[in-house]
Amino acid sequence: MYKAFGHAYRLSTTWVYASTRHSIAVQSRALHFQRNISTTIPRFAALATLLPTQPTIVLYSPSPEYIEKEELDVDLLPPEQVKLEITDRAAEQLMKIAEREQNQEAALRIAVESGGCHGYQYKMDLAKSRSPDDYQFSHPSIKPSNILVDAVSLSLLNGSTIDFATELIGSSFRVAHNPQAKGSGCGCGVSWELKE
Repeated sequence: MYKAFGHAYRLSTTWVYASTRHSIAVQSRALHFQRNISTTIPRFAALATLLPTQPTIVLYSPSPEYIEKEELDVDLLPPEQVKLEITDRAAEQLMKIAEREQNQEAALRIAVESGGCHGYQYKMDLAKSRSPDDYQFSHPSIKPSNILVDAVSLSLLNGSTIDFATELIGSSFRVAHNPQAKGSGCGCGVSWELKE
């Protein structure tokens, strides 16, 4: 038996008693297997290997007129700089949610709020429709897969990767990589600190 990452594998005697070169092959296969498993600690959860081959689509951006009218304290990013990656795994889960809700407009709303042990924290909810100050993102090929981010939160989330992690303790959407965040954040996987 060969144990790796909490799972036991039966190897034939030719593998067990093989030369050193085959032992290295077993180890490298085990390391390859490790990259595809999420651990139970959220900040170490493995990123889905299936990132979209085409850029995520921005379906909607808030208008400068609306931002000015509502006197929101935010500078809108130029359209070419707006970016949010949605993994295939997250998009498939979003599509299932839309089908279950029987609503093509159903979306995951991601917001950044002050608080938590590192200064900022993510808040994720299911939404039935878009607000006027939202950016709406979609996976390029798996649809519907809507993600909504308000204009203020996007300045703190831009460039992030949204993933869906399946772990022993449960499954959830995650901000797997945020270039605005300093370090790996808190062990809770929700709280993080802004880069200076």
